[in-house]
Amino acid sequence: MNKLIFLGLIIPVLMLTAIPNVSATGIRSDSGDDVTIGESICWVNGYDSGFAGKYDKDRAKECVELGDTYNKMWYMGCEDSTRTDQECDELINNPVEIKHFRALKGENDRTCYNAGVEDGRAGLPFNEEREDGCYEFDGAGGYTGGYQWGCEVHDTESTCELKYEEKQYYCPDHPDIAACADFLLHNDTYKQSITNYDIDACADVNVTCYEEINPEKYCLKNDNPVFCNTIGDLCDEDGFVKPEYPYCND
Repeated sequence: MNKLIFLGLIIPVLMLTAIPNVSATGIRSDSGDDVTIGESICWVNGYDSGFAGKYDKDRAKECVELGDTYNKMWYMGCEDSTRTDQECDELINNPVEIKHFRALKGENDRTCYNAGVEDGRAGLPFNEEREDGCYEFDGAGGYTGGYQWGCEVHDTESTCELKYEEKQYYCPDHPDIAACADFLLHNDTYKQSITNYDIDACADVNVTCYEEINPEKYCLKNDNPVFCNTIGDLCDEDGFVKPEYPYCND
């Protein structure tokens, strides 16, 4: 092989292996700036196996001389999985051999996603504790992604989102959804925020501008059935708001 071609292929690979994962977050970047590579690996191995409910005593022994980070993080991972202290103690007393620690991340990703699917499909409330515990494992969509997918089996996309999104942040951008329309119209704070939005967006503050900028927000505060009964999802029989909704009346 031509030496120049060979160097052209190998140098980018070496550069990639030398560049740290600057986008890493959570446990994988919290082991500290002054730790060794070995300590960092023990840290992650402990957390991932704790979340998975698998305790490898041989790996724990190997990590004792590296700050005992495996044991420290194992309990944290086990607790984040929403297991009780008793359940975690029982798992430590029944150790297993883990052959592929790298596979634990993907296993935990799927566990969180599947838990969300089950809760959403069963119509259960969004589990904030479960979501918080799964913050490290969102590779498959995380608990929230799974919950949304499971919930949409029997509800609309927006109905499911409102089970975990806060209305004060979600609804100003979704005024055509019935639950949000009610929230915005009967809350003076958010009615004012809609008005401020239009004033900021329209230099001369005229009705035509309101309609062009955001017709659905315009119809939230203006009684104009001739215009408002023709727009978007607001009066669409296949949309989120039923035709008999007040905005759609002639």
